[in-house]
Amino acid sequence: SIFEPSLLSHDTETELLAKLSEFPRLAVQAAQFREPHRIARYIEEVAGSYHRWYDNCRVIPQSGNPVEPIHRTRLWLNDAAGVVLRNGLGLLGVSAPERM
Repeated sequence: SIFEPSLLSHDTETELLAKLSEFPRLAVQAAQFREPHRIARYIEEVAGSYHRWYDNCRVIPQSGNPVEPIHRTRLWLNDAAGVVLRNGLGLLGVSAPERM
């Protein structure tokens, strides 16, 4: 399946995607300035964006409905959020749960 960002049109989708894109820059800055609290705050912001997105956008189709490209793209976004959260927590020395 292919990630199609053009399908992400809900405000919470674009908010989450933008927030995830900040991670590389933020991680470098936190290391340069020796300010790990930046990562902790960022993880909190990502979690908030993720929950707003998940509450507003259906990731998997309703029972009996076919899987559409938007669902695949949202699954990619879901996985990307998980990677960023795991990596951010890892930088802080905290393990991430597999499921919540």
